[in-house]
Amino acid sequence: MSKKRIKELADELLRAKYTYYNIKLPDAVQSLTLTDKVYDARENELRSLDPNHWALKIVGAPQTQSEWKKAKHQIPMGSLNKVNTPTELTKWYDDVCEEEEMFVSEKLDGLSIECIYENGKLVQAITRGSGAEGEDITVNVVKMDGVISELKLDNKNLTKMAAVIAQNSTFTGSLRGEIIMKKSIHKKYFADKANPRNAASGVSKRLDGVDVDKLTILFYQVLGDVDFKSESEQFQWLLDHKVGIPHYWAFKKIDDVNDHWRTYQDTKRDNLDYDIDGLVIRINNMAAQMSLGDKDLRPLGAIAFKFDNETRESTIRDIIWQVGNSGRVTPVAVVDPVLLVGATVTRASLYNIAYIEELGLDIGATVLVARANDVIPRIDKLVKGTKTIAKVPTHCPECNRIVDMQGENLVCTNTAKCPAQIVGRLKNWIKELNVLEWGDTLIQKIVDAGKVNTVADLYKLTVDDLAGVDRMGKKSAQKCYDNLWAAKEVALEVFLGALSIPLVGQSTIKAIMKDGCDTLEKFGQLNADAFAKVPSIGLVKAESLAKGLKANQQIILELLANGIKVRDITVGKLTGKSFAITGTLSIKRNIVESTIKDHGGEMKNSVGKNLTYLIIADPQSTSSKAQAARSLGIVLINEQQFLNLVK
Repeated sequence: MSKKRIKELADELLRAKYTYYNIKLPDAVQSLTLTDKVYDARENELRSLDPNHWALKIVGAPQTQSEWKKAKHQIPMGSLNKVNTPTELTKWYDDVCEEEEMFVSEKLDGLSIECIYENGKLVQAITRGSGAEGEDITVNVVKMDGVISELKLDNKNLTKMAAVIAQNSTFTGSLRGEIIMKKSIHKKYFADKANPRNAASGVSKRLDGVDVDKLTILFYQVLGDVDFKSESEQFQWLLDHKVGIPHYWAFKKIDDVNDHWRTYQDTKRDNLDYDIDGLVIRINNMAAQMSLGDKDLRPLGAIAFKFDNETRESTIRDIIWQVGNSGRVTPVAVVDPVLLVGATVTRASLYNIAYIEELGLDIGATVLVARANDVIPRIDKLVKGTKTIAKVPTHCPECNRIVDMQGENLVCTNTAKCPAQIVGRLKNWIKELNVLEWGDTLIQKIVDAGKVNTVADLYKLTVDDLAGVDRMGKKSAQKCYDNLWAAKEVALEVFLGALSIPLVGQSTIKAIMKDGCDTLEKFGQLNADAFAKVPSIGLVKAESLAKGLKANQQIILELLANGIKVRDITVGKLTGKSFAITGTLSIKRNIVESTIKDHGGEMKNSVGKNLTYLIIADPQSTSSKAQAARSLGIVLINEQQFLNLVK
């Protein structure tokens, strides 16, 4: 089999797919288009040489950047809890560990990606997206450095451990990692972009595929038919399969981890050719780590140890007041431009009036500007004051209605008519439902034109309404209209979480749903006291939810009348039950996972105290998941016992 010929065929077919779908390519590539007859011949030749090649699995190509095909993660992509100081890390360690060895790796400042393999072949690459669903950018990912289209071991240098766990190199599962752009690449080719992460974000979704080969993926997690006793084994597996990984270490003492963090923050971080914003600390022993479980898709046996915020001195030139979708009026400082973590900052958060008074801030003050968690700019400290404190507005800067103080926050109570709140709620709805093509400009214009006042009004719009407002033309307007209605069936947690009720998002709704309130009708029947009884909700959030549901009652009815359908929790034979898998099953893993979800069950990545069943291939298994499950008293079942549950 000629590897060179296979690559030539795959590249030629990919170019043809792009051209066929009217993607604008460079002139040098446009000249390489194929006739249908030649295309079929090339495809047949590739199929004869490598029948499972990724290029044969790609159907079509997206036409615009916002039209990448959606794909669901079999197991939702979660995140990590964070600590910022050695004292906080030590407390976490004391709370969760019993003298366990810690595995430490770099926390990459990139874009999350999941690469799915079947029998060792890369078949799909999905962005993080909402965590449950992302975008399929496989055609770009296969060109990135650090990615392997077919996982193979180098038998000459195969370690004993790799030979045991490789399982004949027929890996089925997924590798999770981060798409990054190296600093040297950013400086050479993309200096006009604010920082490497921003540049990587744009390049990774280019439909013409230009420059995606300048991106790199570093992997840190393996999910599938390989089980590891430790994080060290997992990273060794990645190394043996020659995919890119971040630097990593193992430490037995928490003091050594803290010392390593300080050294990395103060010296080594800046010498790397890629950006990191901290270190990831995990219990190295997988069984011990998994036995702790997770909460809200955040594993309790791992933590992100963030670096200190970088600060720069600047001067406040103005203080403006912005109105959010809940009516909260927040102060923002306009400052002299400063460069922080690769980005130029000209505005920084002041949080609320109490924060301004506490620091003694006003226009003209010299301050330290920081980027909280290297993302959100804020005023961190007063260096030299003006002996005055900024004046608090008495009227809403958007609708001129008198504002009220509610606790520490200034609030505009003109909820129904304040244009900033209307726009904010619409933006939030569009974002939570992940409706494509609907940018901020379009939303602002339909509000300014008086076409829309509530999210329910969106579903009264016609194609002509959209075309007339934004002068986008009938074709673009039709696309916006179609995308809006493509998302007409909405999960209950998304529906309620998108209503812009203060303090209430999807995670709050999910927690209440798990407690038994699993339909829209039930939510309408409960009061604040009932919501407050749900663990982790609390009275303040419960009261906000009850008040928000009442205030949105008419809008909810209009949404339903206008065609929105709310999808409640799937009720089936596995409702209320959760599952994890260990070992290689005779049934394909994705089929088992789909079966669980189709019958109302929940798929888990790790073993924790809330897990109902661990599906196991070998009853005598000593895998980390099996050990953790036995220690927690979780029921272990084989394939046949699982199938009996859904008969």
